[in-house]
Amino acid sequence: MQSVVAGSGVPEASLMSLGCAKNLVDSEMMVSQLRSLGFEMSPILDRAVIIVVNTCGFLESAVEESIQAVLEAASYKEKGMCGCLVVAGCMVQRYGKKLLPLMPEVDLFLGTSHFHYLEDAILAWQKDGEKRLWIGPPRHLFDSNAQRGREMDSPSAYLKIAEGCSNRCSFCLIPRLRGPCRSRTVEDVVKEAVQLAAEGVREINLIAQDTTSFGLDRGDGNGLISLLEALETGTAIEWIRLLYCYPDRITDGLLRSMAESRRITPYLDIPFQHCVPKVLEAMGRRGSSCHAENVLENIRSHLPHAALRTTLMVGFPGETESDFKELVHFVEREEFEHLGVFTFSSEVGSRAAGFPEQVDREVAEERREIIMEIQRGISRKKLMAKVGRILPVLVEGYHPETEMLLCGRLPSQAPEVDGLVIITEGEAEIGEILPARITDAHDYDVEAKLIGAAERGFISG
Repeated sequence: MQSVVAGSGVPEASLMSLGCAKNLVDSEMMVSQLRSLGFEMSPILDRAVIIVVNTCGFLESAVEESIQAVLEAASYKEKGMCGCLVVAGCMVQRYGKKLLPLMPEVDLFLGTSHFHYLEDAILAWQKDGEKRLWIGPPRHLFDSNAQRGREMDSPSAYLKIAEGCSNRCSFCLIPRLRGPCRSRTVEDVVKEAVQLAAEGVREINLIAQDTTSFGLDRGDGNGLISLLEALETGTAIEWIRLLYCYPDRITDGLLRSMAESRRITPYLDIPFQHCVPKVLEAMGRRGSSCHAENVLENIRSHLPHAALRTTLMVGFPGETESDFKELVHFVEREEFEHLGVFTFSSEVGSRAAGFPEQVDREVAEERREIIMEIQRGISRKKLMAKVGRILPVLVEGYHPETEMLLCGRLPSQAPEVDGLVIITEGEAEIGEILPARITDAHDYDVEAKLIGAAERGFISG
């Protein structure tokens, strides 16, 4: 759960954002709408006149988390000042009108199709209180004119370059929840990046359901390459990071652009999901996606020092013990810098929910733990290899557990998912990118001392 912004004043509103970074961008846009209505944002729920819960509905576990968040928020209608409870996002898009009798305490429901109408929905509710559900086919595509209520002291920002997905994987509900892929224009994305740079952002993380699909819906097969070139020449952003890259669309041209760039971080987030071709084919993955080793070999031939992140799925219907052992060998052999593992979730509405040979949940969980334990050792080994090296660190602020230490990230670490650099010596301002000597390594974090920054004063923001 993420608190989007904090503030003080009356009247106040609170927003709880669940799920992925793409949902967080939607939440930031809703924060801006709340501010337009005259509200100050606060993380303190018992003072909020309006509470918005932006839900995730991708997996059953995410729906359960969303329901708990809604129930928590609803309790403040009695013990706090909340007079309007709004539930938005993917869970609403997934279940629609079924939620109305199940959650009578909720005043407004907005699907992913209508979150940008939050301001209108609140005004209409205040006027007559009748229309509770705002939902329709998800076709909206925002642009750089949509204001975002970001945490302004953060030197890193997500930049959503497209909405929706057209890949149709058998286990996934995203096309239903977010609609087909709709890409923004290169010019509009660059305009937003310029705005972010003016706010002090030093790193942008390009996100979409599939960033490598950027432009394909407009018939532009080189859309992502054109975007990267435009961002490099048209903005002052120093780190440009690619997240959510579909393996089938990582082309030689894209890799050459990354290799020739000084500001595109040598980092790729590639959700391979599995390595066994028959499992990948059942998942609905296509082409070279079914031959992960070939994709990785090509990436490393162009970017030999790139940091690679992937996500895998265990327990997919029909995954045998032999398939799982092959996946284990794949993880051991390829040694990803970062790796996450999901257990298959049989989501009603997905094609895979009806597949035969469903894997027992306990077996799937055990498989997940085995791979995560292997990855723990790989991660520590990779980080230990950095000890003694001098590497650039983006300073982000105080360590989340103590104000006695600063923390930041390396180019090989994406925000929120890849660990931190714990700065044990040196002073800096938030947003500075400084050289640091890596002094120690843990399972997912490293320790470092800043070099040549002793005279700089740290500003907390």
